[in-house]
Amino acid sequence: MHDTTNADAGPLAPAPAAASDRPSIAGQLIVAQRAITAPATVDRAARTVEVVWSTGARARNFVPALGLITEELEMSPNAVRMEALRSGRAPVLDTHRRGGARDVLGRVVAARLERGRGYATLQFSTAADVEPVWQRIADGTLRAVSVGYRVHRYEPRPDAATGETVHRAVDWEPFEISVVPVPVDRDAAVRAQGDQGLLAPTIEPALPDEDPPMPETTPEAPATPAPSAPPATLPQETTVTTTPSAPAPEPTRAAPDLDAVRAEASRAERERIAGIDAAVEAARALLPADRITQVRAEAIAQGWTGDQARRALFDALVAQGPRPSIPARPESGPSHDDPAQILDAMAEALAARAMPGYQPQGAGRHAEFLGWRPSDMIGELLRARGERSVPRNPTLLAERAFHTSSDFPLLLAAAANKMLLAAYAPAQPTYRQIFLRRDFRDFKPHRHLRIGDFPTLLPLAENGEIQVGTMSESQEIVLLQTFARRIRVTRPMLVNDDLGAFTDFAAAIGRRVAEFENATAYNLLNSANGDGPTLTTGSAPVFATGAVRANKASTGTVLDTSTIGAGRTAIMKQRTLDGLPISMGQTMRLLVGPNLELAARQATVVVQASEIGKANVFAGFVQPVIEPLIQANRWYLFSDPVAAPVYVYGYLNGAEGPQVTTGPVQGADGVEVSVIFDFGVGAIDWRGAWFNPGT
Repeated sequence: MHDTTNADAGPLAPAPAAASDRPSIAGQLIVAQRAITAPATVDRAARTVEVVWSTGARARNFVPALGLITEELEMSPNAVRMEALRSGRAPVLDTHRRGGARDVLGRVVAARLERGRGYATLQFSTAADVEPVWQRIADGTLRAVSVGYRVHRYEPRPDAATGETVHRAVDWEPFEISVVPVPVDRDAAVRAQGDQGLLAPTIEPALPDEDPPMPETTPEAPATPAPSAPPATLPQETTVTTTPSAPAPEPTRAAPDLDAVRAEASRAERERIAGIDAAVEAARALLPADRITQVRAEAIAQGWTGDQARRALFDALVAQGPRPSIPARPESGPSHDDPAQILDAMAEALAARAMPGYQPQGAGRHAEFLGWRPSDMIGELLRARGERSVPRNPTLLAERAFHTSSDFPLLLAAAANKMLLAAYAPAQPTYRQIFLRRDFRDFKPHRHLRIGDFPTLLPLAENGEIQVGTMSESQEIVLLQTFARRIRVTRPMLVNDDLGAFTDFAAAIGRRVAEFENATAYNLLNSANGDGPTLTTGSAPVFATGAVRANKASTGTVLDTSTIGAGRTAIMKQRTLDGLPISMGQTMRLLVGPNLELAARQATVVVQASEIGKANVFAGFVQPVIEPLIQANRWYLFSDPVAAPVYVYGYLNGAEGPQVTTGPVQGADGVEVSVIFDFGVGAIDWRGAWFNPGT
């Protein structure tokens, strides 16, 4: 599900990503759809069709580091990294879904650039579940496609006609093409009219700056990039998808058989719900009835497959902790051990074995299993479930570990969760002292509103009418991002009693996730030389001099009580949306790097002074926050984030920290342990802070 090979991407990488992708610090995913299919090029025998996957048309996109921008794609060979599309391994996806193997409809078998457009040949699988999609493409019912890509470098250029800045992607990389149902890019549709290449493209001689026409299977030779203006700073790569353009008009064709279409849709829906119900029945002994009912309703409403419902039920099982007792089978003999308690004790033993100093939770039996091999644990779990003939051979036990009815994936998930939380919970990243927590309901762009002061109260006469007032508001957008890593536990690892890679991964990732949170937050704060990201309100960064922000020193100064006082005064002069003084809270945070730690502590420590002029006036309500990621001699003064938030962070539905899931390894005996982390940071205001660049 998620790639684990990007070692240079930090502890977590954007999910999903191929091994050849070039990860970024924040790894944000955005999506852009700009293409239309060419039904006239359908080859039913080969199950292929040619598509136009990009015209480079302008579109409005939101990038956290830059805000809401007008983006344009450079379609020259020097700007587009075509290796992924030409490798023969680039997937064709169903509506950009990447939750499982069934989301892959086929692959890209050839791709080229020609006259400012991107063309590709898609080959669809012969699998039964792909057939309905292929038939809709072949008969022209489904025509829109979308390209997923990452932007490595933008060049901002002014538009002479409109006066706005256009961010042109001059180094970007397409990596997948998706079939999508509804196009919305109407401007691109107008430009596409009259282009014969959209219906039946002809092969023309390649121009000097163009790729040769299809078919082609080998990557193009690297081209020498043309000189360009200095690139805009982009702290993360962007994987973008926008909705594709409307297709060009097609010749009149016979109307589809609507009764057949309805019958096929009804059959597919019955099959989908039957798969969901099968997963629900298998989980009835493991989860409360109300939770199962909730997951089933959500699966039906959201269009999940049976496999996706099964994954959601398993995640719910892991999240609930120790499960209700599952009685052993009647023929299991006199033992009355609860398999759930045994599994939990084994997970505690694996955690204690991997993490010196780990404190087991509760008074479990973990000590009994501290020296056990994984194969021994598998055998014990089989016996607890009532198995009569449990093999003693480690090889045979390893094979049994990966059966669908095995408890071994649950054991790995439980142990990984315990180790993750043991390392993650004690970590206290410093960014949480100056960022306000606001969790996300979903992955849609979240608009954080800054509501103005309540209108002034007016006298109410006897039997009088209460007057209606209004509140001002402004808005900034913050996105939730998904990061992930995974590791495989294979049959040879079990036979050899070698779970070192798994235990090292699980023990280290908790701390690494906390460090990753901190680094992501401070990458945002340190952007633009400390001025922070550009806000929609005022079209200026968080910190700026002059009347727009008035929250940055015009020249850097040393850190002492007088300059702290100047920063506090500047914050107190800020006004709310309705023109009233802002609330600063009871305490303020003084954020500095290692260079200014001594000065910060001296300026905020309590001093016993015999004279008022020698007392430290900021002691007690200005707290120093020392962070190694703050560069040079910069320093910041932040109000209480609850009273006047400037930056925010949050998790998906309040699920703090990483989440562990397990699943089978496709085509091999093994279990894949994935760590998924949903996290977002952003800036929503500027009034509650002050920035001094230092000397």
